[in-house]
Amino acid sequence: EPPLTFGDPDLSGSNEIVLIHGLGSSADVWDAMISPLKLGLKVWAFEFPGHGRTQPVANPTLETLVDRLGDFMHQHGIRNPILVGHGMGGMVALQYALENPAGVYKLVMIDSAPIQLASAEQKLSVAKDLAERYDEFVAAYFLNMSPRQDITDRILDQAMRTHQATFTQLLLSSFDFDLTEELSCQSLPILVGGSSMMFPDPDNAQLQMDQMGFENARTVSFKSMPTGHFVMLEQPGYLASVILAFAVSN
Repeated sequence: EPPLTFGDPDLSGSNEIVLIHGLGSSADVWDAMISPLKLGLKVWAFEFPGHGRTQPVANPTLETLVDRLGDFMHQHGIRNPILVGHGMGGMVALQYALENPAGVYKLVMIDSAPIQLASAEQKLSVAKDLAERYDEFVAAYFLNMSPRQDITDRILDQAMRTHQATFTQLLLSSFDFDLTEELSCQSLPILVGGSSMMFPDPDNAQLQMDQMGFENARTVSFKSMPTGHFVMLEQPGYLASVILAFAVSN
């Protein structure tokens, strides 16, 4: 399939950025941010298998997504990019960055954490719901992620179009995700963007960050984003400006 790429093809290195969507979404979720970002960056959008226009693969896991991200960047000659990951995309970006510390310039994680926070009971309940009432579970999962009805309708439609086995296997595979120990040993600049949904009390953001697994991270900064989970749909210009400012910061 042709790559999803935008902007000046002569830009390289830290002038490249790879956008990684979350579970049940697609590369199209970034569309409104392409124009402002490509003023200073060459922009790529990586899409999960079984999502959007990308065909599913057998037995998808977070690890296979990380491998496919590496293949994507190698195939298109993407060197030392800024990685931007939303939700599960942030988890994929973080794992790739920790495995390839010399191959990533900076990292932006939007509503994403280095550890899966679900309890054992919650994990069992989710597995049961996915097996027995998949449509109802997915609808409820995405129902309250934006205060805007048009965005809710869009993300629900996209989620319901996502390949069912892929959605199920990726969500279940994320239950063992824990990079808190590895995070303490890295020096990569990381910006965590937190929506009002994930960080309802921005005045206590540091406490919430610690509870989400960032306690031992040495190079993490936080930016409050007063939106629902899909900030790139609600305020694409604002998110693009935050990313561009982080890209050029020391």
